Amino acid sequence: MDNANQYLTKPYVELKEGVKERIKSCQLFILDIDGTFYLSGRPFEGSRKFVDALGRLGKKLVFLTNNSNRTIESYINEFAEMGIKLSRDQIVTAGVATAEYLFEEFGPKRVYIVGTEDIKYEFQRVGHTVVEEDPEVVVVTFDKTLTYEKIKKATQFVSKGALFVVTNPDLNCPSSEGPLPDAGAIASVIRKASGVYPNIIFGKPEPKLIEMVIRHNNVGKNEACMVGDRLYTDILAGIQAGTWTVLVLTGEATMEQAQKSPIKPHLIAKDIGVLADILVSEI
Repeated sequence: MDNANQYLTKPYVELKEGVKERIKSCQLFILDIDGTFYLSGRPFEGSRKFVDALGRLGKKLVFLTNNSNRTIESYINEFAEMGIKLSRDQIVTAGVATAEYLFEEFGPKRVYIVGTEDIKYEFQRVGHTVVEEDPEVVVVTFDKTLTYEKIKKATQFVSKGALFVVTNPDLNCPSSEGPLPDAGAIASVIRKASGVYPNIIFGKPEPKLIEMVIRHNNVGKNEACMVGDRLYTDILAGIQAGTWTVLVLTGEATMEQAQKSPIKPHLIAKDIGVLADILVSEI
């Protein structure tokens, strides 16, 4: 791999021979949101260029986020304000996917949710009953409305035998203010307080989400590319799902971390604008 000094004069680092050509041939790009497309709702320079490039090339785009505290509609509206029109099929969140997975596997359940009203709505929309007492399942999400009472109740419920589910393993979520405690960090408090480990952890790096997106878009795994800013979630999920992977340096991971990590993306780019340039280039 190119060293850090070499990277400063090159907008991307190619890790494997011929990888640029293979990524250019991909028909589906699965994109993380926070730290990859924008930070705290503000798109990075080059983000719009990437969307426009995919549109001109006739390639498919799906946003896949471990963020589990929002509705699909809130994302659609947010992107619309940026001038980007998306369908429901183009937004996949760990929170909604967890609700759908639990329903498919176990049927409708009484669920206690450590989360916002938005994610409670999504669980109800899928068919679960959101409860405050005697749940069959406890679901821990990225919760900006977190209180001690929520942690206490979740701890007591899982101690009594409720299924312990975490929507995503992220310890923090990037923001313009700095890292925010995410579902993985919240769940760790409940795990330590109860002595119970989670039964199910959803979201990246679990490859289920990517595999679902690939099937839905009717492409092969070699025709799909996972793009993200985190090595241990985005990139690892793509590797485990068998897709091509691109790490961007606009979020959590640094070049130094990428060099030292055993998780190796196929390509490292400064941002997704650089990836757009690669896709439209003649070579």
